[in-house]
Amino acid sequence: MQQEKKISSGFIYFFGSFGGILFGYDIGVMTGALPFLQIDWHLQNNATITGWITSAVMFGAIFGGALAGQLSDRWGRRKMILLSA
Repeated sequence: MQQEKKISSGFIYFFGSFGGILFGYDIGVMTGALPFLQIDWHLQNNATITGWITSAVMFGAIFGGALAGQLSDRWGRRKMILLSA
């Protein structure tokens, strides 16, 4: 008879909080990249477009994170890494 392996609640809490930390880090990285995007794409005086770009990156991260595991299970991790790169 196989014994079920239990995951401790501390383990789950750690990775839950780690996800929030990484999301905050991602926002910080985007904030650092915005001045360069504004110069390269000539968006210095256009806050609306800058906001849309920032929102699109965040939504892309949310949906990409939600779909990455399922797509990797279906098509394989190597193919998904090559496709995303």
